[in-house]
Amino acid sequence: PAGVSAVEYMDVIDTIIPESTRVQFQTDGGAVEDVAFLEQRYRYDLIEPWRIMELSLGGIVRIKWTQARTGEERLLEGVVESTAEGLFLRTPDGSYTLGMPTGDGWYSRTILDDLPGALFARPLLDWIVDVRDGGPGVLETSYLAWGFSWEADYVITASEDFSTADLLGWVTLRNTTAGKFQDAHLAVVAGKVNIEAEMMNGRGQGAGYGFGMLGGAEGDGDGDYGYVEEGLFEYHLYKLEQPTTLDPYSWKQVAFLERNGIDITTKYRADVALQTGAYGGYTGTEDEIPAGVRRVLKIENQAEIDGLGLPLPAGTARVYARSGEDLFFIDSEQVPDTPREEPIEIDAGGAPFMVVKTKVSDVDVSDAGAFGSYTVVRHEITAVNRGSHAATVLYRMTMPGAGQPYGYAGYPAWDARLERAPNSAGPPLEEVENGIWEMERTLEPDQETQDVLVLRIHESY
Repeated sequence: PAGVSAVEYMDVIDTIIPESTRVQFQTDGGAVEDVAFLEQRYRYDLIEPWRIMELSLGGIVRIKWTQARTGEERLLEGVVESTAEGLFLRTPDGSYTLGMPTGDGWYSRTILDDLPGALFARPLLDWIVDVRDGGPGVLETSYLAWGFSWEADYVITASEDFSTADLLGWVTLRNTTAGKFQDAHLAVVAGKVNIEAEMMNGRGQGAGYGFGMLGGAEGDGDGDYGYVEEGLFEYHLYKLEQPTTLDPYSWKQVAFLERNGIDITTKYRADVALQTGAYGGYTGTEDEIPAGVRRVLKIENQAEIDGLGLPLPAGTARVYARSGEDLFFIDSEQVPDTPREEPIEIDAGGAPFMVVKTKVSDVDVSDAGAFGSYTVVRHEITAVNRGSHAATVLYRMTMPGAGQPYGYAGYPAWDARLERAPNSAGPPLEEVENGIWEMERTLEPDQETQDVLVLRIHESY
């Protein structure tokens, strides 16, 4: 109606942040009506037994129960003096009691003549509005609420020879509120969204993923599913095409991606630890240090290669592999947000048939006075492929602490170089990060190789 009036907006979520409310009223003709929202109250005194008792302090209640031994119905009436750790009553004779005697009744009920205070079945927003002209239209209301989360999950099933894989992507949705969303449109935002801690009334959290829902969605009915990706500044907005229903206090998975038989490539990564001196050497046969070797699956994520070319939200990838009619779980790994047309690499278990070892064959330390000191460490890296097929191995050679926040980067006076020893042939070395180098080799079955590398460290005083 036109003029100043009160409006009760019912069925808001119980975890609403009231101060985040945004309201717009649009007339049937499409114009945005001039509506002034003068006041808003969040009414959350719900009809709950403990709250009813709290609001009944000073009021009269009656307790009825049946005595277990005699079957006699008993009645106790009194004024509620306290509800802390039980119902404490003052009875008409001036005495006090803690309500029904413990163990005396197998069934009891508390009776009130009236409901105390203003209680509601569900939380609501109570507005006072000033409308210029009034009339029918659509009221669009948006607000933030806690209790929702989402994450992406990927299931990758590799073929027996690890040349192709089936890819299934889920969006796992969690609703920990009392609200039910029937046939809701869902949109999820990948990217770190800033959330002010004070909006949680002391329950502050860090940045996370956005999750939005709109009720009353109408699907196209064709049963298709997937998502539409849109740009949202530096974020990615994924709108799930198929409406879904989220029940209170539930979670569910909604499929947003499915591709079968996509091409994958398999490499093996050997993590080689470089020594910076003669101390702390590995104790064993010829002082050899075994390097852990892992299988890495690579999905190109390009439309022309595997039919993907999609931005993929961060999540957990679980890898399965086939062996005849059997299916085996191989590994689980977190994958980052991946832009479209960019590849993703996923750890897919160990490679026990690939043996890589390294040892320090020589260490030379010299003092250069005011110019600091020089350390030269000679490493011998051997590898052998005991598998039945050729394998490409990526050697990742790392100095102690490199790649860590307070590791090698914390040695500002160090200048380190890794190079091949004179008269030693092999693939080129690439420094990918301060103190980390990589090289790549392809080994045929039973082929054994050796790389002799020299680590040179100049330490300034």
